[in-house]
Amino acid sequence: MSQYNLQDVISIKEWLEKESYLPNNFDDFVLEKFLHSCYGSLERTKECIEKFCTTRSVMSEVYTSRDPLSENIKTAFSIANIATYEAGDYEIAILQHEDPTLERYQFYDVLKSLTLHIDIRIKTQKFLPEGHIIIIDMKNYSLRIIPKINVFFLREFLVYLLEAMPARVKQIYGINAPPFYDKLYALVKPALPTDICNMIKILPDCESLYKWIDKKYLPIEYGGEAPSMKKQHEDWVSQIQAERDMFLNDNMWKADLKKKTKTNELNSMNGSFKTLCID
Repeated sequence: MSQYNLQDVISIKEWLEKESYLPNNFDDFVLEKFLHSCYGSLERTKECIEKFCTTRSVMSEVYTSRDPLSENIKTAFSIANIATYEAGDYEIAILQHEDPTLERYQFYDVLKSLTLHIDIRIKTQKFLPEGHIIIIDMKNYSLRIIPKINVFFLREFLVYLLEAMPARVKQIYGINAPPFYDKLYALVKPALPTDICNMIKILPDCESLYKWIDKKYLPIEYGGEAPSMKKQHEDWVSQIQAERDMFLNDNMWKADLKKKTKTNELNSMNGSFKTLCID
């Protein structure tokens, strides 16, 4: 254990054993990630894990049929680049869309590709950052994307990512924002907690990032000194595809809601879900 003692992890594992509707096959280090994201609070960690698992069960649109070698997922990988970079004690995650015509864009497939990236990182990355910084490149966004997305699902998915993942989100930057970005943002803003809205900064270009993030932590595609985002994305895709059998399991880290009793529901409501600490 790097930060949290073995007893903390044992306590979470014992709790999972008692909650028959929750999976109990988390690696110890994955449990440590949840503990870290919740600042060592056992109660908040339990609540975070519970929301993580139950939400995956109800979001069948993106947590079933995730074969990374299927044509639809390979297409999603080809148009949605994702990479992460260590920035001192923090981690930067960059999301970039490469299909300006939107001819290959399929909303749920792109989200599936994102969940695959997240899962492989949860499973394999050993870095426990003090906070996460998310950069969303909006360069190739257009109004044509609006009829292609399910706004209600997107709202729920964003809240899930920010509240139930083993991560400490500190800041979200939207860069290369098109003139109509406010219309896109208006579709999801009403569903986002105030704390999350306060994290979001919209910037007109990537150069504006340099005021907030040292260039040495950004990839060469954004004028920085870090390795290529495209190359890293391709490496992660190869790793995901190598772990295909894991992702063919549609029950991965899901709660069995048929086993969830009224007592479970009352217990899960005891206290609030993980709040995001903002420095």
